[in-house]
Amino acid sequence: MKRSFILIPLMICAAAAMFSQAFGERSVSGIIDRETRWKAEEGPYIIEGDLLITKMANLVIPPGTKIIIKSGTKKNNFLAAPFDKADSTLLSIRVLGSINCVGRRSNPIVITPERTEFADYSWRGIILDGADSRYTEIAFTEISGAAAAVTVKNSNPLIRNNALENCNIGIHCVVAGMPKIYNNLISSCFTAGIKVEKSNPQMFNNIIVFNKNAGLWCDDKSKIVFKHNCVFGNIDRNFLDCDPDFGKLTRAVKKKDSSKNNDSTDNYGNIVADPIFIGSEAEARAIEIDILLKTDSTKVPSKKILNIPNLPFRKTTLREETTIGSETRQLSKYSPCINAGDPGGAFKNVDGSRNTMGPKGGQDFMSK
Repeated sequence: MKRSFILIPLMICAAAAMFSQAFGERSVSGIIDRETRWKAEEGPYIIEGDLLITKMANLVIPPGTKIIIKSGTKKNNFLAAPFDKADSTLLSIRVLGSINCVGRRSNPIVITPERTEFADYSWRGIILDGADSRYTEIAFTEISGAAAAVTVKNSNPLIRNNALENCNIGIHCVVAGMPKIYNNLISSCFTAGIKVEKSNPQMFNNIIVFNKNAGLWCDDKSKIVFKHNCVFGNIDRNFLDCDPDFGKLTRAVKKKDSSKNNDSTDNYGNIVADPIFIGSEAEARAIEIDILLKTDSTKVPSKKILNIPNLPFRKTTLREETTIGSETRQLSKYSPCINAGDPGGAFKNVDGSRNTMGPKGGQDFMSK
């Protein structure tokens, strides 16, 4: 039998955050108005209705937590005025206070819809609506199936090392949304990987690839910082209404910032080249080229093994594309994104090497 109880006492007429627990699941909806910590082992958490984190509240979601968004259109159970038209019909996690949604590289937080059909955007996403930037961070989290995985308005949160896939928009910055967007993978989204409107985000070391329309879509008015990202294979275009120098390849790279990718970078160090994921056709081609490279005879102990006739190509199994998961889209050793991110010390990899673009790069913990 399901057991329900109110987590937070509120005024009689107000909504409350409700948790129902049965068979290792917790159903969640309503209002959180104080410090609240979820536990991964008590999940998965099933979000059955809108979740609102009030101005003075903080929600902490620990590594390994699984969150499932219930399917179906919500029934006008608004906890606050809808953020936008999509929010009036789809479930959302709306943050007026703060949220600490921080997983680990080997133990990410996963937020996925109950139904995983491609382009079935069954929830609105996480909305940071004036969230307290001092305590708000989304990191090492995998989000899929949302109208916008993360929307940022009037706040300056840290959004890093996430995999945002199969959404309509990966990250949407609106009206003074000034997030720090570092080392994310944003792919297979429909409208745009990142969309910027009246906002000034900072974007470093992200991989924005294979989205159905635009990779980065700006409003031609916002002042953005966009450096050392990989933008490639976005079907309509990589950049829309952005700085015309974005993606314009140049060989004039400063010596201190030189890397193996000089021929495929723009003036801001952004790479316009296939990131080459494990199991992709690009990796298969790279392996074939690698095998065909002539070996330096001075490094071969026995020259009898040189010039072997009819050497077959090494084959690689192409993995089927998945919606989300900790093993999705891992960089191949042939990737141009490895050690090609911003060379600054704050972005260095855990081993001290230069930043690797995407969720695998950078530090485990980063100060704001």
